[in-house]
Amino acid sequence: MACARCGGSGFIDRGGVLELCDCRYEVNLTRYLNIPPRFEPASFENYVPVSPSQKKALEVCKLYALTFDPKEGRGLTLIGPPQMGKTHLAVALLKAVYKEKKIRGLFFDTKDLFYRLQSYAGTERYEKLIRAVLHVPLLVLDDLGSERLSDWRIETLSHIISHRYNYLKSTIITTNYPLMRQSSEEIARALEERLSPAIVGKITQANETVYLMEV
Repeated sequence: MACARCGGSGFIDRGGVLELCDCRYEVNLTRYLNIPPRFEPASFENYVPVSPSQKKALEVCKLYALTFDPKEGRGLTLIGPPQMGKTHLAVALLKAVYKEKKIRGLFFDTKDLFYRLQSYAGTERYEKLIRAVLHVPLLVLDDLGSERLSDWRIETLSHIISHRYNYLKSTIITTNYPLMRQSSEEIARALEERLSPAIVGKITQANETVYLMEV
């Protein structure tokens, strides 16, 4: 899809003076941050909140990006049903932190991350990828909990979360599942049951929890 500002030319005419359009920077930026093409346009400016909780989530994410300090190790967990814009906000936040702070982050759909790690097993590509996931100052784990949770995946996720928790690396998590069960009916849906109480405990301690609801 062509950029609405420059029509895909990469330049904007300012009264006879050509300036580089921001879209050139954004295309490179999305690759640099590992953002999927579908979410390349995502920004705080084009997020359209409908419910009060979405409006609050937008403000929380904006403030987080503005005040982000890579030495603090604090993150956010965005929880809510599908189609609430959780991934949109996570991508917008990742872009804003880089643009404002020049601090690199990486975006990963959790299912895709596990698939890549398994397919790279025993190779230099595995070592390179796991180092990036463990050490990048800001990591987005999108759609956590929706993947098939084998013992290997739970152990790998535990290693990632524990390492980032111990070394004060910030993690942004989006999920459709509550962190902890509130009733017996929620046991199968709670992340503490799908992952482990230890993993969820570290997420809870390191991250502010933000709920996005339809009403």
